Amino acid sequence: MKQQPAEQASLIADQIREKAEQAARLVRDNTPDSVLDKTTQAATQVWDGATRAGQYAADMTPDPLLKRADRAARAARGNRTPLLVAGAVIIALVLVRRSRAGRR
Repeated sequence: MKQQPAEQASLIADQIREKAEQAARLVRDNTPDSVLDKTTQAATQVWDGATRAGQYAADMTPDPLLKRADRAARAARGNRTPLLVAGAVIIALVLVRRSRAGRR
């Protein structure tokens, strides 16, 4: 019995994926080449700008701060489950508080 809903969910996900691919193809086919070219150029410029900004920020950040950020990132990666649980608890508390405030 448990397997049937999982199979249905998988089937629905496949159908949604197919529809999204069809929609993307339809948009791509109906978009003029000049617009696609301009979009590609704009995306490249944005990517390059973001890369330069990130590099600038990394270059201007003091070494002690970079080391602390690196340690914090490693600690977060090593403790994903507790962080996710803590995040879920915080979100639940905010939602409960919000719902209670709306009743007043």
